[in-house]
Amino acid sequence: MDFFIKNCKLDREKTDCIVVPIFNLCELSDSIIYLDKCSNGYITSLIKLGDIQGKIGDKLILYKIPGIFSKRILLVGCGKKDQIDKSNLKEILQNTIKILKKLLIKNVVYSFSELNINNNIYWMVRVIVLSTKESLYEVKKINNSNIKNINIDYITLNISKKNDLFIAKISLKHALAINYAIASAKNLSNLPPNICNPLYLSNCAKKLSKKYKENIVVEIIDIKKMKELGMHSYIAVGNGAKNKPFMSVIKYSGHNVINNQTIAFVGKGLTFDSGGISIKPAFNMHEMKYDMCGAAAVYGILIMAAELQLPLKIIAILSGCENMPGGHAFRPGDVLTTMSGQTVEVLNTDAEGRLVLCDSLTYLERFSPNIVIDIATLTGACVTALGESVSGLFSNNQELETQLHRASRETGDKIWSLPLFSEYYKELNSNIADFSNVGKGKAGAITAACFLSKFTKKYNWAHLDIAGTAWKSGEYGGATGRPVELLCQFLLNQSNYIYS
Repeated sequence: MDFFIKNCKLDREKTDCIVVPIFNLCELSDSIIYLDKCSNGYITSLIKLGDIQGKIGDKLILYKIPGIFSKRILLVGCGKKDQIDKSNLKEILQNTIKILKKLLIKNVVYSFSELNINNNIYWMVRVIVLSTKESLYEVKKINNSNIKNINIDYITLNISKKNDLFIAKISLKHALAINYAIASAKNLSNLPPNICNPLYLSNCAKKLSKKYKENIVVEIIDIKKMKELGMHSYIAVGNGAKNKPFMSVIKYSGHNVINNQTIAFVGKGLTFDSGGISIKPAFNMHEMKYDMCGAAAVYGILIMAAELQLPLKIIAILSGCENMPGGHAFRPGDVLTTMSGQTVEVLNTDAEGRLVLCDSLTYLERFSPNIVIDIATLTGACVTALGESVSGLFSNNQELETQLHRASRETGDKIWSLPLFSEYYKELNSNIADFSNVGKGKAGAITAACFLSKFTKKYNWAHLDIAGTAWKSGEYGGATGRPVELLCQFLLNQSNYIYS
């Protein structure tokens, strides 16, 4: 399905359907006023029958409208005109797609340009494209028997003001690249663990270097190289698994880099987490294939950067590993020496993600990054604290934290800052090692972040705990693709893109 930007003469558009907004208490949009005039009042005569009120969720399909070339006009309720924001617009578009799925149509015109979010056509276009794509996304079946449930070949976005066409086209370009990133992350995350293992992750990284060979170089760190580097913490987590760990280092360099900064991302890539010796309960253990959603997010972010040729320098690490019980598995009570030289007493082998990430964070020091952001489905405690709608944010730099909050507000991907007070570090005290891998049972998301912070002294760092937001459970669940759009927006902001 393709999208097009156009300044339409709505009554002359030979299309299967024109979608137009109507507001609360039947307040007419500019598009309806124009089409009603072209139909000599036919549309308003039907509205007056009372079949639609304009509330969000309302709909009315009109056929064979006099003076209009389109076969149908779909009126969708948008609520109060002055209260429409990104969240409302997403809901409106999701309702629209549900209706369009039931209609045998090939092409559609969306005439929503008067719904400017903050008087900015950029965000209106981007929200429309991403929300439409999200509504149409389906988890791919392994046997490739997915049934196409919508017949739409293309959607035209009517931009009512010609002066807005340029920024609308930029928005469309961004939206398609971000959607590609989100869909790629979802597709990777949704794969079963017998397919998507650490080696598979590394092969996905290699494919990026082939597709974007002008911008991306990939280095794969196998277990032999990890031993040479002293990554004993990372190795220990994978010792019990048949599928050995692989760390993928993806180096992206855009053309005409705007500054000398290096931005780095680290994604937790536990392609399956049984908990190891501290084994998890059987209930919903199959969902532990999603413990690599952080790595999948980083993979998606690099796709967006390469698609848009962002003028940035980025280092990305996919920390691929598998945590399984076995004769060679690491144990509670073991003391591990990390790549940094610091020692860790293992109290719980199900707190493995931080043991993989800490060596990845230390490895990054060789690139002298200015900004490092790790993304991880790290703690159930974060789900308890923030639920399934908000990701946890921790940082050692206020400016970086502020930049991430800005991107969160812009995209609607919610995050919440949690503290790294000195009192929490005491929870990690150990009488046999420099510190332990878990705290005393309270504030688990915070103590996990405190653990990671011990390996981030040489750069500005942020940690996103996405344990509650990375996937949804149930029959119609699956990976959400979060926080890909948030971090794509962060990179767009770093690139100094102008949206209006």
